[in-house]
Amino acid sequence: MMGHQSRQMAMIFVDIESLIPETHLLRKIERMVSFDFIYDLLAPYYLATGRPSVDPVSMFKMLLIGYLYGIKSERRLVEEVQLNIAYRWFCGFELDDTIPNHSTFSKTRTRKWQQSSLFQKAFYEIVKQCIDSGLIDGEAMAADGSYIPANVSRESWNSAQSVGQQLLSGIFQMASARGNS
Repeated sequence: MMGHQSRQMAMIFVDIESLIPETHLLRKIERMVSFDFIYDLLAPYYLATGRPSVDPVSMFKMLLIGYLYGIKSERRLVEEVQLNIAYRWFCGFELDDTIPNHSTFSKTRTRKWQQSSLFQKAFYEIVKQCIDSGLIDGEAMAADGSYIPANVSRESWNSAQSVGQQLLSGIFQMASARGNS
């Protein structure tokens, strides 16, 4: 007899965490990295009154997913978090939660965080925790040498390049300091 999907709605209870394999990279990061420091780091940028904001830890975790999985567009990142259960779980969103709109994501990032060194401080701390927990050992480095032409101002390219170089330099310093101790 031929099977046929009924498409009838069903109510089920699902523990999202149980759907994520033990060996998944995001599960390893969640076990080994505490993101709670982000609340203290960002506290001065949020008022005590008004509507609650999108959880800044969720926003940083979304950015980390973008970096780890090569998702360069904020629109695409929001779509991927919407669709991927592992991404949802890592960012702290339930299946019925609304994912922040790309414009909310973009405005928060540029209005609240861009004028400071918050990104650099947060990602240094994340990398430091990864080194301390053994996720990163500093023994090898991979780089993408793809040539991608872009219509970009030379000045913005230089500043982005210098921030990237500073970040990599800090990562190597932390990894080598850990290896020497």
